[in-house]
Amino acid sequence: MDPLASINASIQKNELPSEIYEDLVAGVNKAREAIARIEKASGIKYPEWYIYPRAIAMGRPPSELSIIYSRFFPFSYEGSLYTVIQVTPPLILYASKDTILAVLAHEMLHYVNFVASIRSFSVASDETATSIFESVFRDENQLYDPEKVFRRSRRITRLLKEKFSMGLNDQNLNKRTIKRWFARNLPVEYIAPENNVVRVNVSSLLSYTPEESLKRFLNWT
Repeated sequence: MDPLASINASIQKNELPSEIYEDLVAGVNKAREAIARIEKASGIKYPEWYIYPRAIAMGRPPSELSIIYSRFFPFSYEGSLYTVIQVTPPLILYASKDTILAVLAHEMLHYVNFVASIRSFSVASDETATSIFESVFRDENQLYDPEKVFRRSRRITRLLKEKFSMGLNDQNLNKRTIKRWFARNLPVEYIAPENNVVRVNVSSLLSYTPEESLKRFLNWT
């Protein structure tokens, strides 16, 4: 997956200014460096990821905004389950290398936790499963133990503790995002907390097989 595919499409539609592209290319390299660190520390291949062509926020101005810089996004398509990380442009453009590393590591914990939770689904029949599990998946506070995932990197576990407490703590990033993105009226997707959910089809859960390195980590048999 090309992380910039959606950005390219938005620039071609004049939804984003073309001058953003070069800065995003440089930011993608920072993200790739972070992902290489995450994979080395965990021994797990990072899931597919891409840059979503909008900022995401809960609430609307002038009320207080909760800016969402990335999301773990599992979805069902044609009977198969896919796991993707959505990263927003402000993270790539305005965050420090440490914040990018912490955010991408945080999403890895959501990914590992989600796949691990699939094993615990107890299903009596497809009909029962559909009524129970086809509803909603919420990833709020659903994280795999970072000490187990990033056992080879004290730096990553330290950054996760420093940067996250009831969400990402980076006021400098928030200020830059509001000034350089929101104030310029660049694309923003506003969502309500109750709509920050992902629906997955139970048949895709039942047929899902993890990527090999994650399979080994979870002792998936």
